[in-house]
Amino acid sequence: MKKSKFYILTIVLILIISALSACSSPEVKANEKTINPEDPIVLGSFVDTEGGILGNMVLLVLEKNGYAVTDKVQFGTPDVHRNALLQGELDVGIDYTGNGQYYSEGSQESIWRDAKEGYNFIKEYDETNNGLIWLEPADANNTEMLAVRKDFAEENNLKSLEDFADYLNGGGEVKFITSQLFAEKNMGLLGMEEGYGFKLKPEQLIFLPHGNTAETISALANGTDGVNVALVYGTDGSLPELDLVVLEDPLSIPPVFEPSVIVRSEVLEKYPEIRKIIVDAFKTLNLENLQIMNKKVIVDGLSSKDVAKEYLMEQGLLD
Repeated sequence: MKKSKFYILTIVLILIISALSACSSPEVKANEKTINPEDPIVLGSFVDTEGGILGNMVLLVLEKNGYAVTDKVQFGTPDVHRNALLQGELDVGIDYTGNGQYYSEGSQESIWRDAKEGYNFIKEYDETNNGLIWLEPADANNTEMLAVRKDFAEENNLKSLEDFADYLNGGGEVKFITSQLFAEKNMGLLGMEEGYGFKLKPEQLIFLPHGNTAETISALANGTDGVNVALVYGTDGSLPELDLVVLEDPLSIPPVFEPSVIVRSEVLEKYPEIRKIIVDAFKTLNLENLQIMNKKVIVDGLSSKDVAKEYLMEQGLLD
């Protein structure tokens, strides 16, 4: 009887060990195919919605191409994220070219109004001083912009700030909601007025003490207090949902803020192939598809990783 029990117990143990071995075999296979199994790339991004989308895009394409990645997507605020890159806590991060004006010294204000000049300046500065490599940015300027309702734009032939100046100077009615800071900046409303040749009167302005565009967008969508123009950010996710459009800014009065992936130089030297992998994904981005992806997270309630995965599959970058 004892022998029978022992025999059964032995068989059970053998079956359990076999099952565990079978379950672990795919992991061993995956490790054999992974380029850096003992040296995962530590990836971070800003804590906001767009940071989640962009971070997961990079995560997914790196994993697709055989790289082990430590996921720190939505790592923290811009200052926390920047410090983590400088200290080597992150190997790869995502930032915006316009933030280079705050990270560097010796630049002229006008540089940041030009997409190429701003990118080249912070790229050279960070590579020389900090060993950080800024990869080619996406063509999606997430800067401060003016937005109007789509029907209003169509009725008044408004596509750009030049059109807006013509509309205003021709006697068009305007009620603009904006932050106090933007209204007082040369790289904000003051610069727009000078560059495009218009001037808003005090009664045409509603000032907010903060830069929360959720409030300005809501006021515009609802026409609160007659608002028909609002300060927004270019890739705000609620813009397409509410049929709002941004007015083009040919003079780039506010600084250009294009998303770019930053890689520590020693990591890029070790794994040079990741440059093309990341840039190929980022060059598919533009203002409109980033707006739509942000909308899917903010309005539709999808996860940033699911939205990133769906987008990459549509672009043929994931199976």
